[in-house]
Amino acid sequence: MKSQNGYHWPKALFVLSVNLYEVIAERLQASEDVNMTNVMLSGVAVTVGRSSSGTRSPDKVLQTFAQHLGMLPQRFNEEWKLAAPFYNKHCCPSINEPPDLPVGGRDLSLFIVDYSNLPSLAVLVTNDSPIRAQFAVVYGKDGSIANPIFGILESLDAFSVKANFQLSLSDGKTDIGDVGIFQIPDPQTPNQVVVYQTARGLQHANAFDGFKNLNAIEETKFDAQAWNLGMTLTNVQGTFHTTEGIRKMILEVPGDSLLVADPDTLHAESRSLAIWFSAKGMIYPAMVSWAKYDTGNRWKVFVRYLTQHTIEVLDQEITCALFGPDLTPVFAPPPKPTELKEEFEEQLRKDFQTDPFKAAVIAANLKNMPSLAIPEGYFDSKVKTLDFEDGLDLYVLYHHAQRKHAYQNKRIFEHVFAGAGRNKGASPFHSFESLRSRLKYPAAMTFLLSQERFAMGWAMDGVELGTGHNCLIKNEQEKVYIAGEILFEGADRIRFNFLSGTFTRQIIPLYDPGEASFHDQWIGLISALIGKAWYSQLQLLLHDKYKALLKVPTVTYTDDVLIPFEPPVQSTKMAFCSSEPWMQSCACIASGDSNFNWCKKLEGKNEPCEHDDCQPSGR
Repeated sequence: MKSQNGYHWPKALFVLSVNLYEVIAERLQASEDVNMTNVMLSGVAVTVGRSSSGTRSPDKVLQTFAQHLGMLPQRFNEEWKLAAPFYNKHCCPSINEPPDLPVGGRDLSLFIVDYSNLPSLAVLVTNDSPIRAQFAVVYGKDGSIANPIFGILESLDAFSVKANFQLSLSDGKTDIGDVGIFQIPDPQTPNQVVVYQTARGLQHANAFDGFKNLNAIEETKFDAQAWNLGMTLTNVQGTFHTTEGIRKMILEVPGDSLLVADPDTLHAESRSLAIWFSAKGMIYPAMVSWAKYDTGNRWKVFVRYLTQHTIEVLDQEITCALFGPDLTPVFAPPPKPTELKEEFEEQLRKDFQTDPFKAAVIAANLKNMPSLAIPEGYFDSKVKTLDFEDGLDLYVLYHHAQRKHAYQNKRIFEHVFAGAGRNKGASPFHSFESLRSRLKYPAAMTFLLSQERFAMGWAMDGVELGTGHNCLIKNEQEKVYIAGEILFEGADRIRFNFLSGTFTRQIIPLYDPGEASFHDQWIGLISALIGKAWYSQLQLLLHDKYKALLKVPTVTYTDDVLIPFEPPVQSTKMAFCSSEPWMQSCACIASGDSNFNWCKKLEGKNEPCEHDDCQPSGR
């Protein structure tokens, strides 16, 4: 499958586990894309500062990939200042002698800028490999911090980042070599390396073996939980059964806290292994028998813990803070998956004449669903590199004023709530069924639900000119609840997703019950909303009066990209090159190591890319 920004997303992860450095070396040698040119490029230092829009460079390719996953420009700039010089230190033996890799990662090390805040830039360093250092973007983890998922920039001249690589240290029984995951150190203290995980550091997991005789947790789950907690304790530099255990940790936790291996089991009233941080300064392997949510994100628990020789039981019920294996607090149990949908339906039951779109917003507010204004810079200066299959590599700046061209082609539809401001030029609609005569199926669109409107942008191609999420809101103050893509496959089948780096990826962290619950709530509501708003209220009244048959389409959620990533159509080219003069500065094309004005390139001229002029008033 191919994403909307041109990235190839394999159906399965490429898992790097046993003899990692050998696997990578073999893969590189076998790849048609990685030859001696790429090996030579891996030994070239990169510019630490950000390059101009007129130059094609690795930082732009990495930013496009990271931005697609929700990284904001300011944060990318900050992380690039750390990743670029670190890469330069390790990439280029011909320029300078690279520093030794840290203990625990002498064969292979993945250095991440900020593992607690994904996506994050990283550098993969492999000893004894033709390509010693490569840029990466870590954007997920499979179960624990020991299994990062990332994309790799295979060489400095690559047009895109290859996604879905996974580094796996979870097999503690196999000698996979000296492999570790670390934080890119602060330039002020380059020798102080923070360890996220190492294959050699799994011994802490064995401290939980005393609980095995209880047979309270299924063996496979027990082993997984013990390993997970043992590695977590290694990461924070804690030590079991010593008074120095907490004092020397790099993690600050309140006394009488529990770090639980599987917080989800608490909601199911099942047992879970844990680490007990005692108020007396000791750290113990523990097992939670039950936990009940109290108030203020604190839990009442019953705990067994292991001294060095015996199993002890706390002699009283304690109320404490709980943390998950990724060191994040365990908040209140998530609501049932249908809670938001049921509140929406309740609002419609109260008053048959209630606008379904407005009812969705009322339900979201009553259930404390977060909303967010557009991130700074995304309204008028969001950029993407677009690597189309025909060799056309564009570098485009998106300004909200480009929606004018979507208006001219009747490509933006909106349902505005009473009292809210319309986007002049957008096509109003009151029911989805009313769009049938205006659409050519299949019709793939962006969509969003805000405090003021439900809006959709009908993309003509992979450029999505004027129909992106930044073009569906009226101003930078308008707050959005959910955004994604919607595909009208015909009159009887609708699919939608929540793919939006501009909004959804920024909103999810604001929802305390977590990403899975966030998706469950909105899948239920959007599915119900499409059904309830398919017909107008007049059609529904006539249906009730005359018992007419009204057919509602099948609505399904998908993780697939729904807007086809196709090269720009003629109308997109005309909008950039034959409309207003400032629009020509918005689209650039990669040629060699530089970016040129695309419109001028079509005329056979090489003019540098000048994104600063991509605004209605010019520079």
